[in-house]
Amino acid sequence: MQLGRKIRDLRLRRGLTVQKLADATHLSKGFISQVENDRTSPSLSTLRDLAAALRTSMAYLVVEDDPTLHVVRAAERPRLPADDNTSRTELLSAVPKRNLELLMLELPPGRPPREQRHSHPGEECLLCVAGRVRLLHGEQELLLETGDSCHFDGRIPHSTENLGPAAARVLIAMTPAAFEPVPQVDGSRVTPEGEPLETPTSG
Repeated sequence: MQLGRKIRDLRLRRGLTVQKLADATHLSKGFISQVENDRTSPSLSTLRDLAAALRTSMAYLVVEDDPTLHVVRAAERPRLPADDNTSRTELLSAVPKRNLELLMLELPPGRPPREQRHSHPGEECLLCVAGRVRLLHGEQELLLETGDSCHFDGRIPHSTENLGPAAARVLIAMTPAAFEPVPQVDGSRVTPEGEPLETPTSG
C-alpha cells in the first residue's frame, strides 16, 4: 500500500475528515489531499505529525507491505530492558517492529509496585494470562483475574502489579509499537550497557 493510501485509510478508520486531520497537524487541507493522492511527499517532521494525529507510527506509514509470515519461536523471543532485576518482558511480534506490538510480561510474586509509571502514544490492551494483577491507570485502579482483559489509552501513565502468591503473566498488545528489544551481540542478548542476559527457556 502506498503512503497516500495508508494515510487515507487510517484517516477514515479514525473517523477524521481531511479538514480535521489538517487542523490536528497544522497543515492545509489541500496539502493533505495532495499527500493522500501521492502528488507530494511529506517531510520527516510532517510525517511525524501525521503519524501522531493518526495514532500510528512513522514506521507503519513508510514500511512496504509485507506478506511474509514473521515467526518468533518461544526460545528466541527478544527481551526488553527491565527497570528492575525481577520482571521479564519478551517481544512476541515481528522484528523489526511494525504497527502492532505484542509482549509477554512476567511479574514474580512479592515484587514491590512500580513507583514510576510509563506512558506511550496509542492504545494498549492487557490480558491476564496467569495470576492476579492490579492495573493502575491515571487515577483509576482495576483488579484483573486470570482471563480478564482491559483496553485503555496508553498516553495516560499506568503500571501493573502482581497481587498473587505466584508469578503472574500478562499479555500486552499495543499500537503503535512503542518499545525496542534488547540488542544482541553474536546471537546473545545483552543489556543496553553490554552485560549479557540469561536466555529464556521455553516450558
